[in-house]
Parts: sequence; C-alpha cells; structure tokens
Amino acid sequence: MTVSIGVLAGMGPRSTAPFIDMLVTDCHVGYGAKYDMDFPKMHIISLPTPFWPGKKIDDDAMIATLQQGISELVKAKVSLIAVPCNLAHCYFAEMKAASAGIPLLHIADSALKSLPAEVTRVAVLATEPTLDAGFYQARIEASGKEIIDSSLLREMTTSLIERVKTKGFHDPDAQAEWNNLMSVVENLKVEALLIACTDLGPLITENAFSFVIVDTAASLSSATIKNYRRLSGKTTGEIHITG
Repeated sequence: MTVSIGVLAGMGPRSTAPFIDMLVTDCHVGYGAKYDMDFPKMHIISLPTPFWPGKKIDDDAMIATLQQGISELVKAKVSLIAVPCNLAHCYFAEMKAASAGIPLLHIADSALKSLPAEVTRVAVLATEPTLDAGFYQARIEASGKEIIDSSLLREMTTSLIERVKTKGFHDPDAQAEWNNLMSVVENLKVEALLIACTDLGPLITENAFSFVIVDTAASLSSATIKNYRRLSGKTTGEIHITG
C-alpha cells in the first residue's frame, strides 16, 4: 500500500507553497530524499475558508468547510493528514470526526516539542480566535512555562496578518510591522516566541533578537515527515544509478 500525505492548506492561500517546500526540505534533510521517486505522494487541497481578520467567525460555516476538506482527503485515501493552519485547530475535534480514523496531527503538539526545555517565558503570535481557544496556553502552562500575553501584541498581530493577506510577505510595510512587533516581544522579556499563524511564518528571515523563534508550520512539517517515515518504513532515500 502506498503511504501518502494529505495536506489541508490554503489558510491563507499564501501559506500553502511555503509549507509544501518545508515538507520537501524535511524529506531531504530527514532521510536523504534526492530524486523524484524518493519523496512522498501528497494530496494537497488549498481550501478557501470564511475567515476575515478581526471579524467574528461563523462557526457552523467554518466547521462545514473544514469537514468538507477533510472528507476530500479521506476519499483520496491518504495515510495521515496535516493542516498547516493554527486557526483551523480551534475545530480540531470536528475535523477529527470527519477523518474516518486517519491520523490527524495537531499543530500545537508538534510546536511544543520544538520549544527548548530551558525557556520559561513564552509568547504566542496568532489570530484572536486561536488565542481565545486556549489550546496553546493550556499546553504551555502544562509544561511548566509561563505564557506572556498583552493586548498590544494581539492588536499588532491582527494588523500584520491582515496586511500580509492583502499585500503579501514582501510588502515593505509588512516587513516594518514585523520588525516593530519583534521589538515589542523583546521588551516583554520573552524567551521563546511561537509563530502560530502560517501567514506570518514566511516573515522569519533572520533572528537578531534574544529570544528563540519557533515557526509552528515548520514544526508541523517536521512531525508530518517523521510520521510518514514511520508509516512507510523509509529511513534513507533510494540510490539511483545512472549511466
């Protein structure tokens, strides 16, 4: 049986390509994948969802949309499912109910495993619904760490997400807002920062600050390929001899 990966992405649309690139890189780094046949089969859905930054979500509409996407991956008979969107995990139970028993990875679980053990003060940059859902805060506190939050961080994050959605990662104003946000994080004496919005991850080009930055999408990518390797028994890439 062919082991395949299902990716329910598109939330937002600009975050899909970077996540797929992460998966490909993790295959290369993780088990030496090099040639086309060394990489996993993937079913990728870029799913438009009813979300607008700063506006209340219609839960019923969001659940119906996410379950439709999961159901399409089930029909494709994928072996595991990754959803590179933190906000979608507010509806993890509903997505899991539609997954027909196919393993569905939780982005917060993989992110917490990426936090250095020695850090104690952790901030999370995410949409308001993701923060209000509390699944990051619960995991951070359960690990014995302190969650750092402020209304200013939330307001600046919401503004930046909306700018990225409308202008893109490379917009000069988006870059400026990102730098300002990082300065606020540093002033809060944060030791680790979770980027819990896949629209923001591509803004991480370097870290000149005193805190660790964990991209939750990158953590999910790594966990996805580890699970793929476990299911497929793939430890190293095949050696192809030519000539």
